[in-house]
Amino acid sequence: MRNKDFITGNVPITKEEVRAISINKLDLLNAKKFIDVGAGTGSISIEAGYHYPDLKVIAIERNDEALDLVNKNIENFNLTNVEVIKAYAPVELDIDKQDVDAIFLGGTGKKLEEIIDWSKELLVPGGRLVANFIIIDTFYEMLKLIREKGFTNIDVTVLNVSKLEKLGSGEYFKPHNPIYIISCEKGVE
Repeated sequence: MRNKDFITGNVPITKEEVRAISINKLDLLNAKKFIDVGAGTGSISIEAGYHYPDLKVIAIERNDEALDLVNKNIENFNLTNVEVIKAYAPVELDIDKQDVDAIFLGGTGKKLEEIIDWSKELLVPGGRLVANFIIIDTFYEMLKLIREKGFTNIDVTVLNVSKLEKLGSGEYFKPHNPIYIISCEKGVE
């Protein structure tokens, strides 16, 4: 999916190159249940729900403008497998513990440790946790916490994307912010 396919406003969108890698790291091919924390415009939730129609997607977002965009994008793509919850994660969900195959963290609102603990409770053994960061301090905090809490198969990627744009009579590659992507698995206990 292209960024232009989404209805956007003043809420940041996870760019298509970042979405492609993040969704790949979530390993949703045989997944049944997926949670997107800090859904923003819903681009991760929408793309996951669109490409995996049998996947139950739960998008959690607290910002009213973002919630409106998620719902508009769900309607725009005619999806029935994406549920939107207005909340500030971690939140009590009407699902069983150890019943979620993958969780994506797009925003944690200064509750990173609580959200990691909550994710560990919800994920099936071997379930995937993927997080994107632009702030390096938060990235290092996440890395430290998942190591302490026994997550395994930790993989870290930094993604630098530049897009060709016009500049006067020529062109140049305009850089985007680097994105730090962490993926890991809940260890088998």
